[in-house]
Amino acid sequence: MRETLRVAFTGALAAVDLTARVARAMPATPRGVRRGLLLAVGKASPAMARGALPAVDARIARALVVAPDGTEAELDDPRVELMRASHPDPDARSVAAGRRAMELVRQSDYVIALVSGGASSLICLPRGVSLARYVRVVRALLLGGATAREVNLVRRHLCAVKGGGLARRAAGPVRTLIASDVIRGEAQDVGSGPTAPDPTTCAQARAVLRRHAPRLALPPLHESLKPTSAAARGLRVRFVARPQDLARALAGELQARLDSVRVLEASVAPADVLAREYLARAQTLRPGQALVRSAEPSLVVDASPAGRGGRSTHLATLVARHLPQGVIFLAGASDGVDGNSGSAGAVVDATLLARVGEEAIARALAAFDTGRLLASAGMTVTLGPTGSNLADVHVLAR
Repeated sequence: MRETLRVAFTGALAAVDLTARVARAMPATPRGVRRGLLLAVGKASPAMARGALPAVDARIARALVVAPDGTEAELDDPRVELMRASHPDPDARSVAAGRRAMELVRQSDYVIALVSGGASSLICLPRGVSLARYVRVVRALLLGGATAREVNLVRRHLCAVKGGGLARRAAGPVRTLIASDVIRGEAQDVGSGPTAPDPTTCAQARAVLRRHAPRLALPPLHESLKPTSAAARGLRVRFVARPQDLARALAGELQARLDSVRVLEASVAPADVLAREYLARAQTLRPGQALVRSAEPSLVVDASPAGRGGRSTHLATLVARHLPQGVIFLAGASDGVDGNSGSAGAVVDATLLARVGEEAIARALAAFDTGRLLASAGMTVTLGPTGSNLADVHVLAR
């Protein structure tokens, strides 16, 4: 059954074909365009660009693709300028990519933006703070258990390219296609919305900072591009994929192998809350039944220094600790990178306890070192960067 879930997970990732989805969703280039730009930013930027490039004519004279290290980005098109940058923390290359994106957008009379998860770190122009302080603020929020939507809300008020910052510089209309990695996320939440208007405010960003990083000195914040602004009138946004699409694809993969598969409502609950829910559901799960869910569990990391792990391996370890015999649990990161665990997540069952012992499990959870623990037990899923990013997915099956 563990192998069944691994195969279904990789099959579902392939089934949500972002290249094909972008190709079908491409807007027609308006009349009068002379200097069009294709801008693709995020973990899925190469896959999305492959769908867009054949669908545009010569008036889209330039294409900038910004991708993370390790993601395959072979793009056979002379218009493409490929830049690499860092994830999850932005680096000097992220700043260079942000400046280049600003420059090209200003020079273009029409922009097609392809935005996917990870864009927040890949293009970055901190506003009013140094890059080092910007990184400290974002890290503090993540370690404090803030959700992706909350972290990106703050980012939109700390960075010149986010919260519609790129769109402000556009010399003409901007059309954005989005592959979302944010549960129940709106356009401004994905990649912190570089080409989307943002209804949130500096006051809301301060509230998030006080809630999740109370010991952090408040940085200077700046208002984002509001939907009522004149600069927002030429913006159009369309989603080509959302996290729930991956959950449905995974359910489809499992339906050929199991008797009953149900997709649960997506969740951003804390990892410990989800673990308790899954263990309660495991008690009543029937043979041949599976539950599938898109999720983005929050996790407060209070060990310093933390070990090698991620939210998927941490959740999988919490669940495996008390799983009944015959029940299997998968927690997988769709981008193939679960924190710094060195894996995409794990498929676990009750044998973990017998393999490593209760003491080792307790130590790994306390040190947030669950990636190393599950690798030693042979329960991790290793994919490498997938070129996709549609949040995490969970499966509970008997």
